[in-house]
Amino acid sequence: MTSLTLGTVSYTQSQLLQIFGQPAQGNGLLILAHQLMAAKLNIANGADPADAAQAIADADAMIGSLVVPPVGNGYLPPSQTSDLTETLTQNNEGTIGPGHCNN
Repeated sequence: MTSLTLGTVSYTQSQLLQIFGQPAQGNGLLILAHQLMAAKLNIANGADPADAAQAIADADAMIGSLVVPPVGNGYLPPSQTSDLTETLTQNNEGTIGPGHCNN
């Protein structure tokens, strides 16, 4: 993939790699973005989107026009993002949703 949209902002592949490499350091936006990116990449790689679709839509809505660090300086408190982050984490790890990939 050469780009991905988080909220309403599109990021280049280079920017996405910067975001993935940025430690969360208590920023709920960054924590949520990491899991949202993983979920979208999993779907692009063939994972069934059904179980994660609502959490992905909700995460995109919550992020809105905030620009994820280190590309921007957006911030959300972890307490605001924790439920969505947990749902996406469970889906990405195969605890819920289509299950863990054996590849």
